[in-house]
Amino acid sequence: MAFLTTERLSIRRVEESDLEFIFRIVNTPGYIRFIGDNKVRTLDHARAYIMNGPKTSYQQYGFGLFHVSLISTGEAIGLCGLTKREFLPFVEIGYAYLPCYWGNGYAREAAQAIYRYGYDKLKVHRIMAVVRPDNPGSKAVLSGLGLRYIRDIMLPDEEEYMDLMG
Repeated sequence: MAFLTTERLSIRRVEESDLEFIFRIVNTPGYIRFIGDNKVRTLDHARAYIMNGPKTSYQQYGFGLFHVSLISTGEAIGLCGLTKREFLPFVEIGYAYLPCYWGNGYAREAAQAIYRYGYDKLKVHRIMAVVRPDNPGSKAVLSGLGLRYIRDIMLPDEEEYMDLMG
């Protein structure tokens, strides 16, 4: 059941029934390059990802990554949401879309809805983003939310600096 809708998109919690979609999206080259390899190699791994990622985050924080689908067809197109990493002092906005849906404004549309939801409904104090410097598409989405480059940031287990935007 959608808890947010936009003109074209339906946004809801990730469910165990989304196993095949999760498996598909986290194994796209763009996801692996820009977000990371979560080592989801089987549907059982996808189930563990859902349980230990989004579902745990919903229970712990009241938010997480959400399933994004087209209202017109019901087709799953991506993930968008708010996350909290224990080693960072802020809430992050993040998203990933199947490559065939890039360039249609869906990431910006969902991110705007999630960003407003975070501030208006969840009363989050500050939403920021960590993005790879070589990801201009994601930076454009974040700029559309009003986020700007603040500084370089090195995350644990990373070999390169990332851009902190807020």
